[in-house]
Amino acid sequence: MPDTRAHRHDWMERMACRNEKPETFSESSHEHQARIICVVRCPVRAQCLAHVQSIEHGLSKDRRDGVVAGLTGHERWRLDATAVGHSTHPALVFTGVPPKCGTYTALLRHLWLGERIDPGCWSAEVRRDRLNRATTEAGQAETKHEAAAAPVPPTAETTVPQAKEPPAKGDTPHERRVYRLWTAGRSDLQIARRMAVSVPQVQRVRERLGLLPNLHTRKAS
Repeated sequence: MPDTRAHRHDWMERMACRNEKPETFSESSHEHQARIICVVRCPVRAQCLAHVQSIEHGLSKDRRDGVVAGLTGHERWRLDATAVGHSTHPALVFTGVPPKCGTYTALLRHLWLGERIDPGCWSAEVRRDRLNRATTEAGQAETKHEAAAAPVPPTAETTVPQAKEPPAKGDTPHERRVYRLWTAGRSDLQIARRMAVSVPQVQRVRERLGLLPNLHTRKAS
């Protein structure tokens, strides 16, 4: 007789990610595409979310990676109040009035609590992805332009290698985008409006990256 009993992880056979390339969920450049697969196409996201919350409960940021149930490893660490490392970087806990829909924080709340993603929050996610891509493409174009510039002829005595531009700081696309906007001379308020997040969020990222307050004002002058 065939075994018709339900098994604990039968739902994994229905995951939308099973037939996708692994790099879609592991590389930051595919983050938005991975979210689409999890949020729009996966019929078992609720089970996947409960599973990852259970097996990662209390783990540090370094022990989480990839997009799972629509959330990156860094986001899952931020949202897990029991995780190691929150003594210096407080967890993102949703108490009191929910964050305004259409913001990054509201999207995280929906994803972490397994709620329906409203059009406002998803539209904001699409806009963030487009801006992230535009920022990345602009940086790549600038790098190619610099590489194509004629090099300075070396002297007979010695050849001094040209210093490379340091990469954008940050462990996540969110942090790197704050850094790029900050180096472009944007204020905390301007960065917050550009990224559709709160000013305190920008300030926390800036402090985590070791960026001095109001430095952009002096650089721009």
